[in-house]
Amino acid sequence: MHRLVDRLNVHRDLKLDSQCEDCIFGKHTMHPYTNKGDRKKEVLKRIHINIWGPAQTRSAEGSLYFMMIVNGFSSYKSTAFLSTKSADATLKVLKAYQIEAKCQTGYKLKQV
Repeated sequence: MHRLVDRLNVHRDLKLDSQCEDCIFGKHTMHPYTNKGDRKKEVLKRIHINIWGPAQTRSAEGSLYFMMIVNGFSSYKSTAFLSTKSADATLKVLKAYQIEAKCQTGYKLKQV
């Protein structure tokens, strides 16, 4: 366990006791990952939306925000740039996404 990282000296012996070295050095415990989450079984059954911003500088087209739409089934991500995060602007992007996704997949959006 000595000399694992340059310039890091461990002065005492450590027992691993079912913990990985990263967990010990990070002072975290290791737990089994059993949560598979609520992954949807159908495209467009649920999408997740995240709006980021405002940016410190406007883009070339004047956007300060961006909206990411993630499909809960396939994790496909779509990004749209917004000059404002008003309800009208976000709804316009969401409606355009809904039409495009239905044309591409044949499924209707069910839950946001």
